[in-house]
Amino acid sequence: MIYLFILLVFPLNIISENDDIVQTSLVNLESYSKDKLSYCKERAKKEDLIWSEEFNENSLSSNTWHYSTTNGFYDGRKYISGWGNGELQYYTKPSHDNKNLNISKNLLIENGFLKIQPIYKDKRSRISKSESSYNFTSARINTKNLKIFSFPSKISICFKVPKGTGFWPAFWMMPVDNVKWPKGGEIDILENRGRISNISSSALHFGKRWDKKSTLVGEALIPPHVRFQDKFHSITLIWKENSISFYLDNSEQPYFIVDSSNKEFNKYEYPFNREYYMILNVAVGGKYDDYLVNKNSFCNDEKCSNKSDPDKHRFIIDWIEYETL
Repeated sequence: MIYLFILLVFPLNIISENDDIVQTSLVNLESYSKDKLSYCKERAKKEDLIWSEEFNENSLSSNTWHYSTTNGFYDGRKYISGWGNGELQYYTKPSHDNKNLNISKNLLIENGFLKIQPIYKDKRSRISKSESSYNFTSARINTKNLKIFSFPSKISICFKVPKGTGFWPAFWMMPVDNVKWPKGGEIDILENRGRISNISSSALHFGKRWDKKSTLVGEALIPPHVRFQDKFHSITLIWKENSISFYLDNSEQPYFIVDSSNKEFNKYEYPFNREYYMILNVAVGGKYDDYLVNKNSFCNDEKCSNKSDPDKHRFIIDWIEYETL
């Protein structure tokens, strides 16, 4: 059989799960017929590039990134643990020894790759905001007040995700103007479940408040021989006024597209025509994958000495690009 198209994108289903509307598309590219370490898209032309992060230094730039810490946040005077999702990890920051490099036991840079590794250690189970009370630690970094992103633009990330039940790696954006969630919108460029090797999802969250909102989700389903855990892939957000679309690798067709004419915006205002900042993290457990966790999937120390291939248990980012349309 001869195919006339380089790209095949087939919408498989649209289902409603609680307040989430999920669309899954099969993405099969001609490039997948060749065995490669990376299927990421071609790099942006220099004249189109606004900013990029290459991770070519051993240190993480403190002019671009800083750390979120603890296991939650304050909503007024109320502390919301688990980041509102039932997550198990405590986010750490650089120790005194690593402060100059801006890296931590949960975040390192090696050979041009940023690596985020959750660590499991059996600790006391009492509830507290202290790191010593949590079995899992991880890292979460963001560009808030340091680097701003807006439309019209294209944002791409080249990445590989960790393998094992309980990993929740993500690359996402939140509004600069601190509008209370979800009124200002949330753009999830990529999210993966560690136990599922061939699906990566993108999502848009919006609404009036946490109990009056909508979530639109697009899932990219790929062939098993090019799994997200084994090969590098890229996801590209094309961001226009009143329109957002997501592309996998060198695809010319989006696996997920949303614009302001979607019927969900008859209920809630379209919020995505504003400035955002970036977030990179790996959560542990949580409602994204029904709170499933296998502690044996995780590194036990900073060197991940309990694993024969530590990178299999890390969220690895090769590069991030921000370019004009």
